[in-house]
Amino acid sequence: MPIIKKGFTLVELLIVITLIGLLAAFGTQTYLKSQQRSRDGRRQADLEAIRSALEIYRYDQSAYPATLVSLVPDYISAIAVDPQNPTRLYPYSTTGLTYILCAGLEATTTAVAGCDSCGTGITCSYKLTNP
Repeated sequence: MPIIKKGFTLVELLIVITLIGLLAAFGTQTYLKSQQRSRDGRRQADLEAIRSALEIYRYDQSAYPATLVSLVPDYISAIAVDPQNPTRLYPYSTTGLTYILCAGLEATTTAVAGCDSCGTGITCSYKLTNP
């Protein structure tokens, strides 16, 4: 009577481990990209909220504020900060009649003209100006 051994061969195990590794690598990349898109969406929404507060302020005061802090608490509850680095504020500059508000998006590396520094090693890639 022949002896039958049950189990997997080394080749079968290597193929399964390789497939699991490939799926894990693909899943990690997809997860990281979705996190970047989520933070970029938050940055854009934050700048739109600030834009709204700036326009209401201009309507009331006939000029844009010198700093974003002037908007708190009458026009906005708090000045939004970058979701990835809470110590980084969004760059804002004004002439009183116009303004520029910028953010550095992670998914886009193309710089936009007219923005101040968005932070060390960060390219300003999203800009809002007065309508």
